[in-house]
Amino acid sequence: MIAQRRPWTLLLTLVAAGLEAVAMLAWAILEFVRIPGAASLTTAIAGGIFFLLCAAGIGWCTYTLWRLDSWSRAPLVLVQLIVLGLAWNLRADLALAGGLALVAIVALVGIFAPPSIAALEES
Repeated sequence: MIAQRRPWTLLLTLVAAGLEAVAMLAWAILEFVRIPGAASLTTAIAGGIFFLLCAAGIGWCTYTLWRLDSWSRAPLVLVQLIVLGLAWNLRADLALAGGLALVAIVALVGIFAPPSIAALEES
């Protein structure tokens, strides 16, 4: 298999999605750490599992995008749209909302850039 060159626009998307996967993993860990003091044990466990699954899903899609599998674009676009909605919901905290929106916009711009689309179509 010949190694294909990934355009910098696609690398931007990979970095942004990777950051999101790491953030979800950290959130899952925080949920699991708070289990002993949680008011609702079931909610804490379910939250931890949910964020762990989100991290795994985003991480898997990021990995397959690295491999230039074009199917992974759609789930990653959906994740970015959800993150933009979350940023809007958290707009009272400008720093957090701005950071979330920035990462999502960078990922969307990167994934829809013509060099990224061309690289994914070639594979």
